[in-house]
This record gives sequence, C-alpha cells and structure tokens, in this order.
Amino acid sequence: MKILCKSIFLLLLPVLLSSQNENPKETLWTIMFSPDGKYIATGGYQDVLTILDAQSLETVKTYQVPDVILSRVKWHPTQNKLAVITQSTTFKAKILDLDHDQWTALSGLNSASRAVDWNYTGEYLAVSDLEGIVSIFDTSGNLISSFRGDKKGVTDLDWHPLKNELVAVGSQIGIYNLEGDTLNSFYPTEKEIFMLCVEWHPSGDFFVIGDYGDLEKAENKALRFWNVKGEKLHEVTGSKGEYRNIRWSPDGNKLATATDKLGIYTKDGELINASISSEDYLWGVDWSPDGKQVITSSSQGKITLWNNKAEKIKNVDY
Repeated sequence: MKILCKSIFLLLLPVLLSSQNENPKETLWTIMFSPDGKYIATGGYQDVLTILDAQSLETVKTYQVPDVILSRVKWHPTQNKLAVITQSTTFKAKILDLDHDQWTALSGLNSASRAVDWNYTGEYLAVSDLEGIVSIFDTSGNLISSFRGDKKGVTDLDWHPLKNELVAVGSQIGIYNLEGDTLNSFYPTEKEIFMLCVEWHPSGDFFVIGDYGDLEKAENKALRFWNVKGEKLHEVTGSKGEYRNIRWSPDGNKLATATDKLGIYTKDGELINASISSEDYLWGVDWSPDGKQVITSSSQGKITLWNNKAEKIKNVDY
C-alpha cells in the first residue's frame, strides 16, 4: 500500500476549500438542527457562530468566534449546549451553554480540531485533531482519556448509537472503546484514499464513510457501507464531488449526503432523490428531528432547507 505523506494529508483540507472555484471566506462548513427542531446552528469562515430559526432561517443570535475556521458544531442530545470546534490553535474546542451564554474550554488539546461528537447519553464528548489524537471529555470540559486514532490525522468520528464505542476515519478506519482500545482497524481500499466523513446507522449494525477519492487525481469518490467486522456491505461510486458530510435520517431509512448536490439514499445505498448538481458544493448537512426536512450549507455561504425528497423549500445567503 502506498504510504501517504503526513504533510500532504494535513494540507489537503485547505486545498479542498480552494477547489471548484470556491471562495473560502464564504464557506459554511457546518450546520445542524437542535434536538427539538426549533433552531439551526451554523458557521465557517465568517468569524461568528450563528443560531437561526429553523423554519424562517432568520438569525436569532450570533456568537463571535474571530479569526478561526469553525469546523463543526454538535448539539448535546438533551441539554441546550453546543460543542464547537475550530481549526485554530487559539480556540481549539469549547462547549457553549446557550442558556447562560457561557463558554467552557476543553483542556489538554495540543492541535486544531477537525471532528466532534457527543456519545449517545450526552455524558461524553469526543474531539479529534489533525495530528491523529482523539480526546474524550465530560460535559464540564474535563479530559477523561486520550489516544491516537490515526497517525496521519482523524478527519471525522462518530459514537455508536447504543454503546460507548466510536468509529474514526482519516487514512484508515478504526473502531475504539471509551478507553481508546482498538476494537478493529482496517484500510478501505488497496490504494490509499482520504476519508472525510463517517456515520453509524441508528441501528448500530453498520456505518457509512464518504471520501475524497484517491490522492493522486481525486478520482473514484465513494460511499462505502461497513459492518464492525470490516466487511463491506455496499459501495456507491460516480459522484462528481467528494462526500464532505453525511447524515442518517432519525428513522434510519434515508442517508443524506453533501457533495456537488444533496443526495438521498436508502440504507442499501440506492439513490432515490437528488438535487441538481451545482458548482456551489455543499458542506454541512443535517436532518430535522422529525425526518421531514434537510438543511444544508454551502461553499458560497448559502443555507438551504429541503424536504425529504431533496426538493428545495427555501434558501438564504449567509
């Protein structure tokens, strides 16, 4: 297997942002519904974290996060708190208590952050960095454990929906427990690729990864469905754009993907609905808690609300 230079791996994300005629200063990297479906959190290069009304898409409140690239936001499953991570060394990762407008910094982080997720109970928060370290925190920001997930960088991770295990991706796929013990680790292809996103199915029986394709020509972009044994269940190829983010509907019947378009797939990898392909590539994607709507954010700063058939309801320029 061809070995990927770590420096190339770490530099690839900014390269992605400047591709496809994108303006990095407009890009909204992340977007997410609140658990009650009333609000949406989003951010990117704009120096602010923004809370929107979920139906009108009007701004409810903003929080200043100057001079950072806001990578991901993740709403706590039961509390009105947001985990916020950035690609800055000054503001790496924090928890925002929205009821009291209070920030809590996460201790012990040495590098900019790339991925974040609460476990199924909301008791633990996992954060990864581009140095390949995964750190686990409690809701007060105290470090519980830390371990190396991928020596070339962890670009995304996702907690199992029913137990304290997580899957992390970068140059390889790894499954770990709370203490950082490796339960399984494998490469998805013979030729090394760059994986951008991963999501467990709500059943916990399998997960899906989305990738950038191979490193040489950015070809062969794919969605790949895996079980915990490392057995490939399904593979979807042929996308024009890399799979930047993916999200399962609450009932697990549909998978939404953010590429050059919004794609909606069955749990067996069949494409059933898609928006029109555009040069305004999508970055963030999330389902409403009732599974009736999808929200996306784009490289040109557009926020779009869709129905569950990938039909546009409304959009706003951020």
